[in-house]
Amino acid sequence: MKYRYLIFDVDGTLLNFSSAYSCAQRAVAKALGIGFSSEFVRVDEKLSWELWDEFGLSRVEDETIQENYHSLYDAYLRKHFTSVAQAFGVNADVDMILKAYYAALSSSRELMEPDTLDVYRTLGKQHKMVIATNGMAQVQRSRLLDFLPTTTALFISEESGCIKPSKAFFKHMTDSLGCAPAECLMIGDSLSSDIAGAKSVGMAACWYDCKRKGSSNQRAADYYISKLGELLLFPDFSVREIFLNHNRQSIVSAERP
Repeated sequence: MKYRYLIFDVDGTLLNFSSAYSCAQRAVAKALGIGFSSEFVRVDEKLSWELWDEFGLSRVEDETIQENYHSLYDAYLRKHFTSVAQAFGVNADVDMILKAYYAALSSSRELMEPDTLDVYRTLGKQHKMVIATNGMAQVQRSRLLDFLPTTTALFISEESGCIKPSKAFFKHMTDSLGCAPAECLMIGDSLSSDIAGAKSVGMAACWYDCKRKGSSNQRAADYYISKLGELLLFPDFSVREIFLNHNRQSIVSAERP
């Protein structure tokens, strides 16, 4: 077995963040007393993208952003919801809106693929399963309840005090696990966060391109998959038959970039 530890990202890898955010949008609209509509979605997403860039949250490779990420994220959310409320002529209680937003996110557990949990559990029969996510601890722990029984360790940026892709985050993981980077494989959908962070400490990385969109930077990853089930066909994993017998379904072959 080449990799003792398999480290999974959460949003866009194990769980569907688009679905979670849609639920959160509905909760925010309700808290504001605004009817949920395509216009609300348009305004919310426009402001979200503009403010995300304004607060520098897209520049996760920047050390200053890494060091101040959680305070910047809180400030971003507060300005975002205030701006959305103003756009619809509503006086907002931002703390109330944040409470509704986080409650909606916490309750959303839609998987990225129907068989995501089965794949995760099957891999867990021969590997130590680890989860690594940038986010708020209370929210992410609630969303990951179905995965936790199979999980050896869960690393959340709010608790770790650092975020992916910082070397500090990945070093914190390997130090806590008591292992070398060479014993781990990072699996995630973000080239800038999951893949770049893993490679910066000498850890192998697998890019999960579920939308099959490709990228000029995908060769930075050691492996490429478009379905999580493809991990079960990796020669070093040796769990294909376990999964096939359990699910009685075929799996598309994995391919390297």
